[in-house]
Amino acid sequence: MEQKIEQFIKAKEHVLNTVEQKVELFLTGSWDPLIRHTLIKETVDIIQNELIELFPDIPVKYLPRCRFRIFEEDMHIEAGIQCFYNHEPELMFLGTIDIADEIFDCYFRQSYDPSADYMFIARYGHGQTDYQQGSKTAIAEYYLGQYTPLSLTYGLAIEDGFIG
Repeated sequence: MEQKIEQFIKAKEHVLNTVEQKVELFLTGSWDPLIRHTLIKETVDIIQNELIELFPDIPVKYLPRCRFRIFEEDMHIEAGIQCFYNHEPELMFLGTIDIADEIFDCYFRQSYDPSADYMFIARYGHGQTDYQQGSKTAIAEYYLGQYTPLSLTYGLAIEDGFIG
């Protein structure tokens, strides 16, 4: 497991070192929604294909993921790069958040609880148990205006249109 995490960290560092150049090359200056969506999708594909080529020992489902957010008002693009090894590849990556200088990777998935549609996960380390999760808690904290990893994860899911 240690070796997988070390390879993941090397792949993540590569993305961190090259993503700014890719954003400037591919995404700057195109603010048309359809073109922007296509360019973001293609940029993510380019990053993924580059990682597959450079790190063939890492299974594709465990490669670092990247998610772009565009702030129209500022004409600013933010890249959220997965910081921690995800032991559950079926989770949907929403991005990264920073709370009091602590970074969290944000995910969601269908919930096994019939009273809640989704489960929200905020991972804060490489270990298998280094995460917080919740469904109703995330929703309640979000609507109470609390600034917690789960409430922000829920907020990302809303902003990205995954939930209504």
